[in-house]
Amino acid sequence: MKSLIDVSRPKRLIRLLPILFFLYLVNFLDRVNISYAIDAGMFQYLGVSKAEVGIIASFASSLFFVGYFIPQIFSNLGINKYGVRKIFAIAFTAWGIITILTGFVTSVIQIEVLRFVLGIAEGPFYAGVIFYLSLWFLKPERATANSLFNAAIPIAGIFGGLIAGGIFSVYGDYPGWRYLFIYEGVLALIGAGLAYFLLTDFPKDAKWLSKDEKIALEEAIKEESVSKAKIKWTTALKDRDVILLTIVYFLGVTSLYGYSIWLPSIISSIAKVNASLASFLSIIPYVIASISLIFIARYSDNHGNHKFITFIVFLIAGIGLALSALTESIFIASFILFSLAAIGIFSFLSPFWAVPQKFLQSDAAAASIGLINAVGNLGGIAGPIIVGGLQSLTSSFVAGIYSMAVFAFLAGIVMLLVKRE
Repeated sequence: MKSLIDVSRPKRLIRLLPILFFLYLVNFLDRVNISYAIDAGMFQYLGVSKAEVGIIASFASSLFFVGYFIPQIFSNLGINKYGVRKIFAIAFTAWGIITILTGFVTSVIQIEVLRFVLGIAEGPFYAGVIFYLSLWFLKPERATANSLFNAAIPIAGIFGGLIAGGIFSVYGDYPGWRYLFIYEGVLALIGAGLAYFLLTDFPKDAKWLSKDEKIALEEAIKEESVSKAKIKWTTALKDRDVILLTIVYFLGVTSLYGYSIWLPSIISSIAKVNASLASFLSIIPYVIASISLIFIARYSDNHGNHKFITFIVFLIAGIGLALSALTESIFIASFILFSLAAIGIFSFLSPFWAVPQKFLQSDAAAASIGLINAVGNLGGIAGPIIVGGLQSLTSSFVAGIYSMAVFAFLAGIVMLLVKRE
């Protein structure tokens, strides 16, 4: 006979995950749409020479993560106290307006300012959802719930490639990149309404669960919290494993955003194709990642060893990237290996986030997840700058691909040092 937790699981998944998935899809589109604009010549249209694009575009892209760092910990504490609906609605409204304004820029400095404030606006979302899922799903369910949410990253890459390729086919590179920002900014405004009217802040507020189901879920979460570390959130931030997880996430995100921000440009460089075709080809790595992410998350939930599985997927990413760089002169082989590397680059997210969700609770979990996400996402500064900087110095993306492989290998090694599981 099914328990009330088993009965309510499909309801929780169906009621929450599709909304969160759509919101993250919009979030990631607005975060990486600049990658397609760079390949379409956005910075050249604003007066930047071709030789300087790698450095200037990398710097502008990275400013997003400087702003992103600022609200993390305290926005998560706010979500723990007030819920997600109001905070997400404000965040989506702000970044929708900012993204639309990016479509009207006339100078590099305007892009830099807008990318910085976009980071602040998007800051509460990802870490907020990771913490939010820990309020609704138990340990055996969490990596699967995380994976259904994180699958939005590669699927956003699929839609991003289709949208960008379609817009560039219709409007050309210019004014195509302007319309790209405008259309995707409107999606964020739609997301604000969905977040406010369709999400439920806490299990006790869920009118779509029966009274008995709510009680059973709250009691199960309370019982699960007994095994978690009962420490103040300020103390949790200094915990050895929290610090190690922050380092792992920084290294992993460095590879992830070095990969995703420069993906269309790397494909253009290796295959010698235009921005429209490169946008369509960039769909392939995201398709591979979206399939593998779900299977890896389910496997890690079934076997429980999220830490070791995170190490394995980082290893896959590192090997794929290194071999892709090694075979750069053979386009088909290099592209296949580069695409397979996406399995590790994106699939680490779900088993990784299951680890801090396991051993921390309440404000300690909220603050620690905020810290890991805030500091870790500074890798979003390092990745694009390293890859773009090396391209400017060497006139090739090969050194940048090797650098991403190194960061993936290091992330896997540090993950093994985490004691708690």
